Amino acid sequence: MKQTLCLFLFSLLASAVIAQVNINWTDPIDVAPSSFGNDYPRIVLNGDNIPLITWGGNNKVYFSKMAMTGFTDPLKLNNDTTNAYVASWTGPDLAARNDTIYASFMHQEWGEKTYLIRSFDNGDSFSEPVLIENYPDSTSRFPTVTIDQAGHPLVGIMKMAHNESNPHYVIRKSLDHGVSFTEESNAGGWSGAESIACDCCPASLKASDENVVLIYRDNLNNIRDIYASVSSDYGATFPQGFAVDNNEWQIFGCPSSGPDAVIIGDTLYSVFLSKNRCYLSRSSISDGTLISIDTLGASNTSGTQNYPRIDNYNNQVAISWRENSSGTKLFLSYTDDITNGLPFLQDTVFTSSLSSGDLVLGEDGIHIALEDINNGTVKYMKGTFGTTPVRTIENYSISLYPNPTSDYITIKGYEQFDKLNLYTLDGKLISSGTAVELINVSMLESGSYILELIDADKKSIKSVFVKN
Repeated sequence: MKQTLCLFLFSLLASAVIAQVNINWTDPIDVAPSSFGNDYPRIVLNGDNIPLITWGGNNKVYFSKMAMTGFTDPLKLNNDTTNAYVASWTGPDLAARNDTIYASFMHQEWGEKTYLIRSFDNGDSFSEPVLIENYPDSTSRFPTVTIDQAGHPLVGIMKMAHNESNPHYVIRKSLDHGVSFTEESNAGGWSGAESIACDCCPASLKASDENVVLIYRDNLNNIRDIYASVSSDYGATFPQGFAVDNNEWQIFGCPSSGPDAVIIGDTLYSVFLSKNRCYLSRSSISDGTLISIDTLGASNTSGTQNYPRIDNYNNQVAISWRENSSGTKLFLSYTDDITNGLPFLQDTVFTSSLSSGDLVLGEDGIHIALEDINNGTVKYMKGTFGTTPVRTIENYSISLYPNPTSDYITIKGYEQFDKLNLYTLDGKLISSGTAVELINVSMLESGSYILELIDADKKSIKSVFVKN
């Protein structure tokens, strides 16, 4: 028996004004001349909300901060005996709290030594590199640094034998602002007894109150998913670990791409690459459970994605990633309250050729640092928030039928509208065009979608339909 298709009626009876957030971006500027290189830029904010950037070039590590007329002349953080290994996919890491800044890097001679550099005057001057680790029987690489509530650094290091076997992460904690470090804590091996760390994928270390989390790419029989190692005693031990990724990506070579994360309360929000797509996952730190996982960007993208980064300011969250689709672009997702879940605002930030990038979210907006391939510089951009009033329509309704449908949707009441937008249920824009009576949805995957109609006065109305 043929199922009767019911009419879906959506009415808006309110006259409220909705404030729709938009992001206004500055033009990109060069942080330093191309002679200083542009590998693997990392950006943070100090206690005065001033952007601080570190990056690599020609086996050197550089630092610059924003001043009244642009960025300061780059400071070289390593010395002639501590040349650094830098590349577009790995390089120095950076952390700041108030006027305290720490940067970490690995030696040019792959995996030989790892170092920490310290500043206690907002980056006006730095110490000589402090040796974090020089194992007599092992190598160390990919140091990632964070700061605890007292201003002390914690450093995550990948450790492995000289023949590059048994790669795994360890954590070193300082109680004297980086002068010395406690004994290392093992952090990893959570996917199985035979698992190791993915040997050329940098990790990310994050601290919030008593919680410290190392997020890294695991490797068990070439299944290279993302895991979290968790400490609830300020980084002294890491007895808990769990998967934040369920893609079961089997790849017989290293993807050279690491994850990133933020901690908000008891929730860990993680971003990472898997199977040429970038994902956002949500996990409970106390329960060690994966709650949800979603793709970033448009679900029907034909390009490849890589190098996702995430940051938060309270419950605000911003995510960036690189996407190769009709050219290389830097994309961004933003929400002013991630606890409300999806949808996010989607934006295209940079459309020239780029490699990796980074972002930091502060009270005054989003700050971006990226590796511009075309002119060989580190670029800086800032996005500030504005609002565009979008008024809903009083006492008006549209109807969509048939609903559910398998091929076409008829829109009754479309005549008073100029524009039509089609979104996935999580708010990702699929298509946009002129409002018409009949639309073809046969190419859509099965599921629920949002249809939005907008008139000449920017008044909008939305309705949901189901594609069989």
